[in-house]
Amino acid sequence: MPITQSRAKLVLSLFDQYYTRVFCFARKSLQAEQAEDIAQEVFSRMLQLEHLEEIEISVSYLIKTADNLIKRRWNRGQRFQRYVDTVKAGVRPVRRHVNTEHVCPDVRSDLATRLDRLTDTERDTVRMVICQGMSYQEAAAAMGVPVSTINNWKYRGLQKLKEDALDSTVDIEADVAEHLWN
Repeated sequence: MPITQSRAKLVLSLFDQYYTRVFCFARKSLQAEQAEDIAQEVFSRMLQLEHLEEIEISVSYLIKTADNLIKRRWNRGQRFQRYVDTVKAGVRPVRRHVNTEHVCPDVRSDLATRLDRLTDTERDTVRMVICQGMSYQEAAAAMGVPVSTINNWKYRGLQKLKEDALDSTVDIEADVAEHLWN
């Protein structure tokens, strides 16, 4: 959504009116730097809000937005800490359980086989960033590497999975065609 001059002025007006209240709310739960980040995030999200010009934004709406951001940050931090604890304990992190009852066993084993073809770093990176929703910075800190390395490992892992999927699709189509013609 393009940020127009009128939209920016509206958000700036909200910022001037309510920043202190949103910051104080966040400060009750977080350190000052984190509370400031949350308060700024609230107003930057207002820039992206559809129909902003048509709705009336109250301070309670802004505070609820801050509350949701705080909860999301806390949950992400907890997931990250669990991962760090398992790595420190020398245990390979357990893969999340995904309900695959509706997926036929051949597909499940095929997916597991494809994931096992990735290197450990690619598989762990894909799991942290894609499955667990960690940021690149969090994953980089957990693995002790630069953010650019995480980005590269994720990209390579996803590319390998895509290539495997395309290759197997071609093989399946060839098998089906061969079966129909014989």
